Amino acid sequence: MPAYAGLILAVIAVSWASIFIRWCGDTPALVIAFYRMFWSTLLLLIYQVIASPGLLRFRRLKRQSRGLIILAGILLALHFATWIASIQLTKISHSLILESTHPVFALLLSPLVLKEKGSWIAVVAAILTFFGIVIIAGQDVLSFDGKFVGDMLALASALFVTLYVLIARHQREQVQLIPYLIAVYAAATFMLFILVILFGHSFYHYPPEIHGIMLLLAIIPTGIGHSLINWAARKLPVYKVNFSILGEPIIASVLAFWFFGEQPYGMFYIGAIFILAGIILALFDRPGTM
Repeated sequence: MPAYAGLILAVIAVSWASIFIRWCGDTPALVIAFYRMFWSTLLLLIYQVIASPGLLRFRRLKRQSRGLIILAGILLALHFATWIASIQLTKISHSLILESTHPVFALLLSPLVLKEKGSWIAVVAAILTFFGIVIIAGQDVLSFDGKFVGDMLALASALFVTLYVLIARHQREQVQLIPYLIAVYAAATFMLFILVILFGHSFYHYPPEIHGIMLLLAIIPTGIGHSLINWAARKLPVYKVNFSILGEPIIASVLAFWFFGEQPYGMFYIGAIFILAGIILALFDRPGTM
């Protein structure tokens, strides 16, 4: 498969995640997140055992690396839990554009986490993104249907996934990609398992079609989408991959209109322009530039 074709297919696949979540109805967000991670871990483990079982070795990892892998799993679990909850509370277009701010969070946190020198671009990107967030979330402050809470959960999910990605960058030289993902997914699954129990949700009392949709959530957006994004990132310049991922809010918003008749409202498009401008600046930034 040509790299660009794989990347296009990946973006289309991940764009279905929010649609599958909506089709799960009032199924608790923690349960949806748990099954997404559970099936993703199992499918990836089966693939790896068949393809190259010898790579599933973690004994040589330092204690710090093991701790970071567990932390990455916890952050990934929190990311999916908060993002899925945001999809259930606010409009898909709002949730996705606010969750897409993670490149800006990464730009701001890299000097602290990775000791990379910051730049003036980070400041401008943060200001533009902040204005966009205020415009989009500000119009939901007085709503009494949970939209503002959904907006804030989307931002929280962006922060969690930013920290997750920063750990992945730190660990990329320590362990190969597939074994790393299996370990992180397994840690996320365990974390979500504990949270489901603590919040008193059932693992089983859902219609068969809901379980089928949660399986599709693992196969299509995660198994196909995220796998192809990682594959394309090894064949194409990283900035092209990052830019292509911005297609998810657009495609998902079109799908949301098609299936649910859902449209953005108020000053969403003005806020989205500010946020996209901030994200594009963040993607153009290079660590250490001044």
